[in-house]
Amino acid sequence: MTMEFFGMAITVMAAILTYQAWKNGRWMKQAHNETQELIKGTQEMIRQMHKDTMETLKEIARLIIAEGERTRETIREAIKTS
Repeated sequence: MTMEFFGMAITVMAAILTYQAWKNGRWMKQAHNETQELIKGTQEMIRQMHKDTMETLKEIARLIIAEGERTRETIREAIKTS
């Protein structure tokens, strides 16, 4: 009788562990997919930030060049009038 009880207990415990492992596997797959989506979103955000930064730097460079030209023109006019 004792051996049958232990056999039945081991079978029930094995079934419970199998169910928990299956459920954990499903959860891990879902967590992995959510993490992948988060990484893709972050990468897209970084790409957009890089694009915006490059556009800003180009505009700053254009403004610096324009200001340099205005400064040189002002100096030329000052030299002509002196």
